[in-house]
Amino acid sequence: MSTAECIASANDLLAAHSALLAHVCTNQRAHRRQLRTLPSPPQLILNVPLVPSPQPSPPPPSSSRSPSPSRSPGLPPRPAPYRPDLPAAKRARMARYGNYVPEEETIRNDYSQRYVDGGEWPQNWVLGADPERRFEEYPKQQRLLALKKASVAQHALAPRYLSFSSLSSLNPSKFDVILIDPPFSSSFTWDDLQELPIPTLAADPSFVLMWVGSGAGEGLERGREIMARWGFRRCEDIVWVKTNHTTNRGPGTDPPTTSLLTRTKQHCLMGIRGTVRRSTDSWFVHCNVDTDVLIWEGDVSDPTLKPPEMYTLIENFCLGLRRLEIFGRARTLRPGWVSALAEGEEARVQDALGDDARMEDEDTPVKWDRESWEAGMKELVTKAGGKFVVPMTSGELAATARFLSRCLCAPKKSTPSDQSLQSAQADHRRRQLAVRYRCQARRAGWPRPWA
Repeated sequence: MSTAECIASANDLLAAHSALLAHVCTNQRAHRRQLRTLPSPPQLILNVPLVPSPQPSPPPPSSSRSPSPSRSPGLPPRPAPYRPDLPAAKRARMARYGNYVPEEETIRNDYSQRYVDGGEWPQNWVLGADPERRFEEYPKQQRLLALKKASVAQHALAPRYLSFSSLSSLNPSKFDVILIDPPFSSSFTWDDLQELPIPTLAADPSFVLMWVGSGAGEGLERGREIMARWGFRRCEDIVWVKTNHTTNRGPGTDPPTTSLLTRTKQHCLMGIRGTVRRSTDSWFVHCNVDTDVLIWEGDVSDPTLKPPEMYTLIENFCLGLRRLEIFGRARTLRPGWVSALAEGEEARVQDALGDDARMEDEDTPVKWDRESWEAGMKELVTKAGGKFVVPMTSGELAATARFLSRCLCAPKKSTPSDQSLQSAQADHRRRQLAVRYRCQARRAGWPRPWA
């Protein structure tokens, strides 16, 4: 069908619709005129008493074999018991929601309805979301993270900082992990981000982590494209899920967006450069220590600030000592990191330091100087056995072994679905062994039982 035919067909449909509306309006006006001509009912009819309601049917005789039960009247809802031992907030939830369980701090299968009724996001009720309360039921995991935190703090230099305009002064230093939080605006676009000298600053192997937004625009696609231009391949996608414990103003008060759904998350793409194998490169990466989901309320005073837990996540999985943050803030300076500060942040650092800028310790920020930084790194490398990594202590190794043995070797109760899954896994292992045996047989000239 040509364009002219499409336009003609659309015009015909519009004309038919207009005629239908005109016909309906004409009929409505005619009906109104007929209603006006009807006389009003006489007053005698209006004074006629109402017909009384019939008496209820008598109950069936007792001799009936199986009388049908009468319909029960509606029962009022049973009030929730008063619990003086609970805080006021929990007592209010018990009075409002019938399915609230204070001991579990949750409302069963009702998170979506809570968002409709009160504007509370479902992720507000995730248990153990705070880093301080995480892994409360897994003491071995808690011990592992405590040991790792102490080891990272022991092998960290004082925070270094410089302005973003001086980013080129970092060259030829190399970094094992680079964190980027781009300040997108009319003066800083994706094209400007692409021109950053990330390839010259990244070591081999190394990681780059870049915040790309909520996914509503082109952030995910452009982020992958820029990583590929830098020589990185995307390996993970870390998600920050926001909560609204303190910012909730009731149902329907979320900020308006152009997306189909309410956006409550931010994405951080992680790329890898070089070859890193889980089985042989445990000196550089410590896998499966954390998850790829961060739950945090956010900062009301600075909505663009990202979760502080991101730094801990990076330090846990990447053992490299050389860490760089681009577009950092004065409040995010951290031991063991070099921060290229965003515009205006360097003045805040100097104002916060004041007269204490001359006193250098492990927590006092220091202006970037490549010679002093490399001298400090050489001392750490000597302690780490000649590599730019945080060495894993014997306690960490033992805790990791116990944690993995618990996760991988714990007995499980078999169900029909588990049995089918175990059977499929066993078949897969047998196929892998058969392929391996074939390869070895071809190399060594062994007999081939499948021939």
